[in-house]
Amino acid sequence: MPTYEYRCERCSHTFEIKMTVDEKKKTKVSCPQCNSEEVGQQLFGVSFSGKKKTDRNSSGGCCGDGTGCCG
Repeated sequence: MPTYEYRCERCSHTFEIKMTVDEKKKTKVSCPQCNSEEVGQQLFGVSFSGKKKTDRNSSGGCCGDGTGCCG
């Protein structure tokens, strides 16, 4: 589930909220410290939690042979 980071324009409090993309579209976010709705999403503040799925070989390097041949 994505975690979104926000910053309150009124009190400068920075906080995170975990919610689905659909919830984000429908939710009016307010600051948990001062209850202001004057908040802005931080562009760098999105992370995802959960299991990582990958097709890469785990032996190293992008080619899977440890040579680092990502060139």
